[in-house]
Amino acid sequence: MDFEIKLIEFLQAGRSTFFDVSFQVISALASVVGVVVFSLVLLLFKRKLCFWYLFSYGFVYLAVSTLKATCQRIRPFNLSENIANIGDVVHGFSFPSGHAACATALAIFLAYFLFGMFKKKSSRVYIVLSCVLYVGLVCLSRMYLGKHYLTDVLGGVFVSAVICALGLLLKYFVERKKKTNEVKNGSK
Repeated sequence: MDFEIKLIEFLQAGRSTFFDVSFQVISALASVVGVVVFSLVLLLFKRKLCFWYLFSYGFVYLAVSTLKATCQRIRPFNLSENIANIGDVVHGFSFPSGHAACATALAIFLAYFLFGMFKKKSSRVYIVLSCVLYVGLVCLSRMYLGKHYLTDVLGGVFVSAVICALGLLLKYFVERKKKTNEVKNGSK
């Protein structure tokens, strides 16, 4: 844990108004704001995918809330007087990071959505790199702002990635079963 405190202190050593504001904006994109905006975009273009995104995100939220209540890890700014609590006031516990989990869910479903639109390998590489960069910036922002440790953000990413992968796998099997039933009913 000492390493994680030192990492946050290192990030905050380069503090400036520009970084304070930038990282607060980045964090906001991985909160309710991001969920609502992305859900509206999916509703306009891919209603079924919107359902699966919100379905998966619901389980991500439930898992993160349960883990926070179970682990009850104190936030870095409450543990070390050398770490500033930058930006909004947060309550509750630290592990895992809900913002990192939210960003991961959004990135996974955004990549899935965009893969359907762009078939070129180079485009898909850019999509993946952009999504990874977004998640990385959100994780960095949560540490810079003094809200989370490295293991908090990694835990949030892991929990969300597993749940979203299972959600997309379930989507695949449900749609496959539906197509199979349509073929059976159409051939009778």
